[in-house]
Amino acid sequence: MVTLTGTEFNRSPSAVKRRVLDSDEPVVVMEHSKPSLVVLRYDDYAALAGRPLVSNLAEWLRMDEDIDFEPEPIGLGLQVPDL
Repeated sequence: MVTLTGTEFNRSPSAVKRRVLDSDEPVVVMEHSKPSLVVLRYDDYAALAGRPLVSNLAEWLRMDEDIDFEPEPIGLGLQVPDL
């Protein structure tokens, strides 16, 4: 596993992304000698989280159950101005 300082990560985040995608290995970003961030491929994250991969945002936001939603009308109290 590759480790970088926060400064190295901030200097070139695109290089970190390419490194993760090319090597299939996560990159650990260190702040003050402690791990603070891990950059890894999305499919690796999905496997760790126990979630299936999402192909689009609509699929990701889809709910498995219906919800009854009946909002109350809002009374704004509008009046005709006196001219």
